Amino acid sequence: MRGRMPVALFALVFGVLEFAGGAQEMVYLGILQSERYPLVAGVMGVLAGGLLLAAGIAVLVRSPLASVLAQASAWIGVPVFILTGIVTHKAGWPITAVGIGYPLFLTLFCVRGERGSDAMSKS
Repeated sequence: MRGRMPVALFALVFGVLEFAGGAQEMVYLGILQSERYPLVAGVMGVLAGGLLLAAGIAVLVRSPLASVLAQASAWIGVPVFILTGIVTHKAGWPITAVGIGYPLFLTLFCVRGERGSDAMSKS
């Protein structure tokens, strides 16, 4: 499938950024400052970033589970970034846009790629 490498590499970069931002929020404000919401939001950000990172690795190595991981990253990432970026305004708009948009794009990319490979194998 064309474009697999750039899509996977962007997923890796965005996943690491989400993971690092969530970990920073969780540790500094959640654990060291004993604030409840940053602890919960940080844990959710770490989870969303980790799933996007795993989906990027799966796409990069052409794993058959890539579409499942992409869908899982969308199911977790979209609500997390709607909550932290749009509802509570704790996350900045760039990471909110990436956190909502890129897992959805990655899911569409993987599902479309599966459909194309099924059509190629049948002919």
